[in-house]
Amino acid sequence: MFKLRDYQQRAHDVTIEHCKLSSDPAIIDCTVGGGKTVLIGSVIQHVTNKGGRVLVLARQGELIKQGAETAQAMGLRVSIFSASLNQKSTYYPVVFGTEGTVGRSLKTVFKNIKFDILLIDEAHHVDHLDCISDKPETQYGMIINHFKALNNNIRIIGYTGSPYRGSTEIIGDFWKNKLTEISTYELINKGFLVPPIFGFGDEAHQYEGLNQFSVKGGEGAGDFTTKELAAMGRAVCKEQTKTQEIMAEVIERTKDKLGVLITCASKKHCEQVAECLPDGSWGIITDSTSTKERIRILDGAKDGSIKYVLQIGCLSTGVDVSQWQCCVILRNIGSLSLIIQLIGRVLRTLKPHEIDAGLVKNNALVLDYSSTLEQMGDIYCDPLLEQATLSRAKPSDVTQDCPLCSTINTEFAVRCIGHDDTSEDGRCEHYFMFNECKACGAHNAPTAKTCRKCEAVLIDPNAALTNKAYTDADYKEVERMVLTESTGGKLRVAYYLKSMISKMGIEEQEVAVEWLDPFFNTQFHKAKWRQFVEEHVSSNQWKRAIRSCTSIGDIIQNQAAIEVPEAITHRVNDKGFSVINRKKFKRVEQ
Repeated sequence: MFKLRDYQQRAHDVTIEHCKLSSDPAIIDCTVGGGKTVLIGSVIQHVTNKGGRVLVLARQGELIKQGAETAQAMGLRVSIFSASLNQKSTYYPVVFGTEGTVGRSLKTVFKNIKFDILLIDEAHHVDHLDCISDKPETQYGMIINHFKALNNNIRIIGYTGSPYRGSTEIIGDFWKNKLTEISTYELINKGFLVPPIFGFGDEAHQYEGLNQFSVKGGEGAGDFTTKELAAMGRAVCKEQTKTQEIMAEVIERTKDKLGVLITCASKKHCEQVAECLPDGSWGIITDSTSTKERIRILDGAKDGSIKYVLQIGCLSTGVDVSQWQCCVILRNIGSLSLIIQLIGRVLRTLKPHEIDAGLVKNNALVLDYSSTLEQMGDIYCDPLLEQATLSRAKPSDVTQDCPLCSTINTEFAVRCIGHDDTSEDGRCEHYFMFNECKACGAHNAPTAKTCRKCEAVLIDPNAALTNKAYTDADYKEVERMVLTESTGGKLRVAYYLKSMISKMGIEEQEVAVEWLDPFFNTQFHKAKWRQFVEEHVSSNQWKRAIRSCTSIGDIIQNQAAIEVPEAITHRVNDKGFSVINRKKFKRVEQ
């Protein structure tokens, strides 16, 4: 009998409650080690007890295997539909299937099979923009479209430990809500993950060739491109002697540890690293590795017969190897989600049978021989990254004590990494650097877009343009304002300006466009809508009326109450989108 942990019960309850009230697709943000397969199994149990049918999807066969095994251990009968696992069954009302195998069988096996709920593991792989298209092109998009056509009330729940691409959340036009968050920080504090210890290579154990590949950071930042990784691979492979020196140190530093996951820059780099390791102790997994060989290596890592697993970037999510205790980074990594997921691979606690066998894992060791953690820590406010930069700062005593809880932090820390049971997220509330909310006075990270307490807008996404100085000469008179509903269900506000611009040598009227999504359930979109209403509606009675609208059509019908600005500032960003920072209104004194 599986008993849910407190945070798992919280996630289960909010999922069931959401499914009772809404058919909007939603996300459970559950970090590595949080028990996504148990959460999926508990939802399956609830649905099948009421006679419902469930489809569970994932991109990789090993994910489907893990999920099905957990469900079976919970006493559930399930079918597996996955070519890579050599099983294609839909006998039971619960089907675990890989995206590709199910996608290729929509017009045959799944032509008329209806499901009540669709659960997607590692849901950040879903192209959420394609899913709102009338004619989706991706397999996930076509699968979702197919089963929604068979049952328009199908519930769709996604599970992921990184609900963003780069640093941009995937919550949007398709994934409407994030129901709850189970963070790495919370699980470490509760003892469900082991704490990480960070180590770094000194100047004699660093690749000089990596200096030319810097992390770009910023909104939407992702990992390095295939072309960039190839160039990175060529650069580090030229330093073969350096590889030998680094790996000699890695072997020494991990000699008393369990499994080691090593991230390299290219396949050739993996091979060079493998040459430095004891025969029979390693395995290489890349995108070209066969499913059979991949499973063999992972099974060896799980039973301890293969100590070192080398990879480039394909083992960051969806793999459960609790014996991995060391993460070695031998290349620069450009994605926040990728580095957090990668560190998460080694934070899992041992399973009961491993503990019974005498294995011990009290912590995890993260060794960075690139500049990844240092560069990431300078860009993003994340507890794990701040712990890493603290570890690097300690040898030179460049640290600072938190005035609230006395926890030692790096001199570059944004928010204290200490623990506080009274805080909403379990983390100390002290910020060393902060953006103070003008509305409620709460301290937020300097890069925060909305206040974490009251959701007021703090920083506009186009800060690079809006933070430039404005003068009266920058204002442009507004001739008229037109409100329409876009095909995507957003509110399009077009300001026709009393100015002309040249396009392809032809002069035409300048139009500034503002996009709003009043019913999109994220802090940022709700706050932007509130700000728009505050600016454009002067009467409190009408403000309440506009905010009570339940559709874009209702808002447009009440546009007489939405005042047209006399003038606005208008600039265009590098993607060709309007940036409207300031508005002037001609208001009559009451």
